[in-house]
Amino acid sequence: MDGKWSLTDLYTSYESTAYQNDFKALLSTLEQLEKVELKDDLETIKAVIALLEERTVLASKLFSFCTLQMAVDTTDTRSLAEYGKLNKVMSANAKTDAKINRFIGNVKTDISGDDVLREYAFYFKEQKDVVAHLLSDEVEEVIATMNMSAGSAWEQQQEYLTSTVVGEFDGKEVTLSDIRNLAYHPDADVRKRAYEKELEMYTHIKEPVAFSLNHIKSQVNDVTRLRGYDSALAQTLHRSRMSQETLDALLSAIVDALPSFQRYLKHKGTLLGHQNGLPFYDLFAPIGQGASRTFSVEESKVYLMEQFGKFSKDLADMTEEFYDKNYIDIFPRKGKRGGAFCYNLPVINQSRVMTNFDGSLSSVVTMAHELGHAYHGVQIENHRPLNWDYTMPVAETASTFNENIVMQNVISQASDAEKIGLIESQLQDLTQIIVDIYSRYLFEKSVFEERAEKFLFAADLEKLMMDAQQKAYGDGLDANALHPYMWVCKPHYYSESLSYYNFPYAFGGLFAKGLYALYLEQSDGFVEKYKAMLTATTVSTVEETAQFMGVDITKKEFWAKALHLIEQQIEDFVSLTQ
Repeated sequence: MDGKWSLTDLYTSYESTAYQNDFKALLSTLEQLEKVELKDDLETIKAVIALLEERTVLASKLFSFCTLQMAVDTTDTRSLAEYGKLNKVMSANAKTDAKINRFIGNVKTDISGDDVLREYAFYFKEQKDVVAHLLSDEVEEVIATMNMSAGSAWEQQQEYLTSTVVGEFDGKEVTLSDIRNLAYHPDADVRKRAYEKELEMYTHIKEPVAFSLNHIKSQVNDVTRLRGYDSALAQTLHRSRMSQETLDALLSAIVDALPSFQRYLKHKGTLLGHQNGLPFYDLFAPIGQGASRTFSVEESKVYLMEQFGKFSKDLADMTEEFYDKNYIDIFPRKGKRGGAFCYNLPVINQSRVMTNFDGSLSSVVTMAHELGHAYHGVQIENHRPLNWDYTMPVAETASTFNENIVMQNVISQASDAEKIGLIESQLQDLTQIIVDIYSRYLFEKSVFEERAEKFLFAADLEKLMMDAQQKAYGDGLDANALHPYMWVCKPHYYSESLSYYNFPYAFGGLFAKGLYALYLEQSDGFVEKYKAMLTATTVSTVEETAQFMGVDITKKEFWAKALHLIEQQIEDFVSLTQ
C-alpha cells in the first residue's frame, strides 16, 4: 500500500465539475449575503442563517480539499494557487462578514419558537460576545485583505521551509520529519547524531523562520489591541470558551507537579548513563522491551481495533473504516508536513488523519490520538453547520482519552519487564503534554511580551526557548543539551488566528486522565455520557462541557487529582527500575 489518503469524497480534482460548480455556488452565496437587507424579524434572520449555512458547507469543502492537498505536498503549486484564490474571495467579503456578525449579535427578535433557530441558541449568545470586539466593517475588511500578504503568508513560509529543508545522515538525504523520528531510535549514538544533525538543519532556515514568527506575533498583538482585548491570551481564552479561572487552576496544579516529572527525567537519565540530567536527545529513548516493539501498518490497525473494542464497538468500527477506506495518509515523504493531525470533515460525515508513521509504539499511540479526534468528529457531525466548531481545550479530550485506552489496557496485561517500557513510553508522552507544553506556553507568552518592545532575532528566540525549557524541566534536563530550536519546527506558533495552541494539550491530557479515572471507577453508562459530552462541545463553554461528567474544572483539586495518577505512574516506573 502507498499509505496515501483519498480525497475523492470531496472532489476528484480542481477541474472536476463538482469543484467548479461549488466554487461558483460559493461566489453566488457570498453575493447574496452582501445584498441581503438586514431586518430584525424572524423571516430575515432565518434567511441569513440559511445563507450562512450554505456558505459554511461550500467553503468547508473547498478549503478542506486545498488544505489537505497542501499538507502532504507543500510544493503543490496548483493547491497553493487555489487556496490563495479562495482566501482572496473570502477576505473580500470581510466587510459583509462584519456586518452579518454585527446583525446576528444584535438580534432582539425571539427565536425560540423556530425549530432551526432554536438549535442555534448558543451560537446567537456567542455572537453577542463577538460583536463587543468587532471593529468597523471597513477596518475588518482591511485586516482580512492585508492578512493574505501578512500573517497567512508568513505561516506558509514557515511550513514551506521546515518541510523542504534537507540534510544528509548516514549517506542518505533526510527531511526534518525523517531526522526527528530518529529520536525514538534504540541506538544511543544514532539518537545523539540525529539530534546534532537536526540542530544543524535548523541553522539553514532559522533566520527567515524568525521573521515569520516576529511578524505573526506582531500582527496578533496589534489586532488584539485594536479589538479591545488585554492580550493575545485574553483573546484565546475568549475564543476557547474558557475562563481565566480554569487556566489558572490548571497551570497552578502543573507547577506543583513539576518536581515529580523532573524526578522521572533525572532517573531516566541515570538509567541511560547520564549524570547531569537527561539530554534532550534522549527524551524519547526507548527503555524496556515494551517500548521497543514495532508495528506494520496492518498490525497497528489490528492492535488499535482490539484496544478500542474494549471501550466501545463503534470506536473500533470507525478505526477499521479509516484504515480500509484510505482516510489516513501514513508515511513521511519529502514535501509532506511533519507531525500529525486529524481534519474533521462534518460536511461529508468523515475525517482525515495525517501521520508520519515509523512503526514505533509511539507512532501507534499518535495514530490512536488522531483517531480520537476523528471519534470526536463523529459525535458532532449531526449538528447544524454553524454548530460544527469546538474549541482548542476540548479538542484534545477524545484524542488523549484514546491514548489512555491503549496504554492502560496494555500495561494492565503486561509482565513486569514489559511494564517498564510501556509505563516509560506513556511517561514520555505525558511529559510532552504537561512539561513541554508548559515550556511552550511560557515561551509563547514571553515572545508576545517582548515582541511588543523589539524585534526578536533567532538568537533571541533561542534564549527565550532555553529559558522556558529550564523553568519547566528544571534539573530534569541536562542544561548543556537543551533544544534551542523547538520554536522553528512547531507549526502551532505560526498562526495569526490561533495563538497559544499549547495549554489545550495539557488541558486535554489531564481532563482525559481524570475522565479515564471516572471510567475505571464506574464504567456502566460512561460511554453514553462521554459521547453526549463530546456532542455538547460545540454548543457549550468548556466549564459547561465538564459538568456533563460531574466535574468542576475551575478548581485546582480536579487537576491535582488527575496529576496524582501520573505521579503514581512515575513512582511505579522508578520502583520497577531501581
